[in-house]
Amino acid sequence: MRPFLEKIADRLLKKFPVSMDGIAVVLPSKRSVVFLKHYLSQKIDKPIFLPDFYSIEEFIEELSGLKVLDNISLQFKLYQTYTKYPPKKIDSFDDFLKWSNVLLHDFNDIDRNLVDAKSIYLNLKEVKELESWSVSDWSFSEENLSDMQNNYIGFFEGILDWYEDFNTSLLKDNLAYQGMTYKAAVNQINNIDIKWNKVWFVGLNALTKAEQSVIDFLKKRDIARVFWDADIFYYNNSLHEAGGFLRQQRERWSEIDFKGVGDYFNQPKTSFNVIACPKNITQAKVASEIITSFQKKDLEDSKTAIVLADESLLFPVLHNLPSAIKKLNVTMGSPLKHSSLFSFIDCIFTMQLNAIKYKKQCFYYKDFLIVIQHSYCSKIIDSKVLKDFKNSIIEGNIVFITKKNIDSCFIDNHLIKSIFSIWKNIEQALETFTIIVEQLRLSLVGVRGSIASEVLATFYNSLLIVKKLVFENNFEIELKTLYAIMHQLVAKEIIPFKGEPLEGVQLMGILESRTLDFKNVIMLSVNEGKLPKGKLINSFIPYDMKRYFKLPTYSDSDAVFSYHFYRLLQRANNVSLIYNSETDDF
Repeated sequence: MRPFLEKIADRLLKKFPVSMDGIAVVLPSKRSVVFLKHYLSQKIDKPIFLPDFYSIEEFIEELSGLKVLDNISLQFKLYQTYTKYPPKKIDSFDDFLKWSNVLLHDFNDIDRNLVDAKSIYLNLKEVKELESWSVSDWSFSEENLSDMQNNYIGFFEGILDWYEDFNTSLLKDNLAYQGMTYKAAVNQINNIDIKWNKVWFVGLNALTKAEQSVIDFLKKRDIARVFWDADIFYYNNSLHEAGGFLRQQRERWSEIDFKGVGDYFNQPKTSFNVIACPKNITQAKVASEIITSFQKKDLEDSKTAIVLADESLLFPVLHNLPSAIKKLNVTMGSPLKHSSLFSFIDCIFTMQLNAIKYKKQCFYYKDFLIVIQHSYCSKIIDSKVLKDFKNSIIEGNIVFITKKNIDSCFIDNHLIKSIFSIWKNIEQALETFTIIVEQLRLSLVGVRGSIASEVLATFYNSLLIVKKLVFENNFEIELKTLYAIMHQLVAKEIIPFKGEPLEGVQLMGILESRTLDFKNVIMLSVNEGKLPKGKLINSFIPYDMKRYFKLPTYSDSDAVFSYHFYRLLQRANNVSLIYNSETDDF
C-alpha cells in the first residue's frame, strides 16, 4: 500500500510541476518533513524549487515572531513572577518546582485554545471558595477560615496576576512559552504579510482553537489547503473516538474534499499477532525475535518500525536488538533521568548532601561505595585504584571516610578533589559536574554516533543553562535547592537521538509515528494505562470547568492516541502488538 506522504508528494508535483516556490507545507512533526522530502526527491528528475516545510509548532512560531524559551529558563522566570505577587504562604524555589510545571501546562492549554484567562481564573477562585472541606455544611465562603484555608484560597487568587505578569515579562524580551506563540499568531495574523501563495496543512488531527483560527483565516484568503489521512472504519463510525476530531472538522469545513479517507482496514494483512509477555524485558526480547523474521531489505529501507507506548522501554529494547540490525534510527527522545550518567550525578549529590547532614566533615562509607562502584566512575578514574581503595575501606572497617583516607589512596588529582571534597556552595557543585563532563568527553573522542555522546551533550547543555540562570537570578539557591533543580528540571530533559530516518529500523514513540507508514509494525506495551496514558490530572482547573471552557480533557487525549494507533495500523502488512501480561504492578 502506498504511504500517505507519497500520495501528498504526487499531489504537490501534479499541482506545481515546475516550481514550488511560494508554497508552505505544514506537517505534524519534523520527522514527517524528512519523509515527505524523501518521497519528493524520488519523483523529481530535474532541478526544482521545493516548498518551505514546517512542523505545526514551527509554523505557528514563525507567524507569531516570538522565540519559544526552554523549560528550565521558563521555570526560573515564572518564579520571579511568583515572588513579585506572593501568596499568603510563599514557597521556596524547590517547593515551587513541585507544582510549577502544572501551572505552565494550564497556561499553555488556555492560550492554545484562546480561552480568556481572566474569565477562567476568576471563576476558578469562586469555585474554590465554594468547595466544602468538611462533612458539616460550611464552605470557604464563610468568614471564620483557618490559616490553611486562607492560604489555599490565596493561592488561587494569585494565579491570574502570575499569568498576566509572566506574559508581560516574556513579551518584553520577545520570548514565549509555546501557548503564547499560538495566541500571538491568532492576534496578529490580520496584520502579518503572508509570504506564501498557498499553505498545505497535511495529516493534522486534533486541532487547537488557535490552529483552527489560523487555518480559517488562510482559507478565507484562499491560501490554505487541508489534507487528512483516515480510514472509513473509524471516520464514518460516530461512536469511534479515533475519528472524533476529523468529524468535527468535516462539519466546520464542509467544502473540503475528504479524498484522504480510504478503506484500508478492509484489505487483508499478511500477519496480525497479539502477544502476551510477562514483564517488560520479555517484551524487548520478543520484539527482537520478531525482527529477525523480516526480510533484510525491509530492515534496511526504513519499512520496519518498533513503536513504544511506554517510552521507558527504550534502553531495554536497544540492548536486546539482534546483531542482524546494522542500521537503527531512534526517532524518540528519552528523559535524562533514565540514563546511567544522571544516576552517577545523583549518587555524587546524595553522598555530598548526606555528608553535610552528618556534620562530620567526612563521607558515609555506603554513599562513598555507591559512587566508586558506579560504571561511570571507572570511566574517569582508574578502576584498579578504585578497587584497591574499596578493599582498604572494607578491610579497615572504615565507617566515615575522611580527607586523609582519600589523600592516602588517590594521587593529587583535580577531578578526585572536586568529587570527594565536601561542597560548601552550589558553585563547587556546578564546577564539579563541568569537570566530570570534560573528562567523559575525552573518552568519547572519535566514537561516532554513540548513545553516550547524546546523553552527555544533553546533560552538558542543561548544565550550561542552569549555571547561567543560577548566576543571573537574585533569589538564594542552596545545595538542596540545586538538587531539586537537577531532579525536577534537568532529569526531565529529553535526550534527542538523531539518526538517519531513511535507513534501517525505526524505533519511535506513538507521537513520532504521525503521518508515517510502515510495512512492518511492532508495538510494545499495548496495555491499559500505557496506551492511552489514562487519567493524568496535571491541572489546577477542575474537569467540569475544562468542559465548560472547551479545554482539552483526558478523554480528548484518549481520542488523540486512539487515532494515532489506528492510523499507524491501517496500511501495515505485518502487525505485532505486544503487551505485559503480569498483573503484580496493577
